[in-house]
Amino acid sequence: MNLRRSSGFTLLEVLAAIALLAIAFAIGLSALGGAARNASRAAALDTAMERAQSLLAGQGLATPLENESKSGTFADGMGWTLKVQALPRSAPTPDDAVNAVEFTRSGGVLMAQAAAIVLYQLDVAIEYGDHRTLRLSTERAQAAPDTDQ
Repeated sequence: MNLRRSSGFTLLEVLAAIALLAIAFAIGLSALGGAARNASRAAALDTAMERAQSLLAGQGLATPLENESKSGTFADGMGWTLKVQALPRSAPTPDDAVNAVEFTRSGGVLMAQAAAIVLYQLDVAIEYGDHRTLRLSTERAQAAPDTDQ
C-alpha cells in the first residue's frame, strides 16, 4: 500500500482558525464600541462647556450683576443652574479714596479689591449626558452702585 499524506488542512484546524477569528472579531467590536461611547461623551462635554462659557460670558452685560440664582433648560434637554453672589468686602473707612485698594482674605487667598469695585462669584452647573454635571466658576468685577442717590 502506498499512503500519501496530503498537504491540506484538516477540518479541526479550519474550525480552530475560525474560532480564533471570531474571538478576535468580538474583541475588536468591543473596543470600537467603547471608542464610540467615549467620543459621544466627549462631544456632550464639549457642548456643555460651550454652553457654560456662553452663560458666564453673558452675565452683567445687559443688566448689572446682583445676588441671584437662575436655572433653565436648553432646547436639547441640558439643564443649567447659575448662581451669582457678591463676594464679601471689608468695611470702608472714612478716609478711603475712590481709588483705594482693599485687601481681603477669601478662601485662603489674599485679594486686592478697589473700593469702587464689587466682585461677584458666578457658579454655573450644566447637567448633560448620563446624569453628568459640569461645574464652572469665575469672578466678575463690576462698578459699585452709587449710594449717594
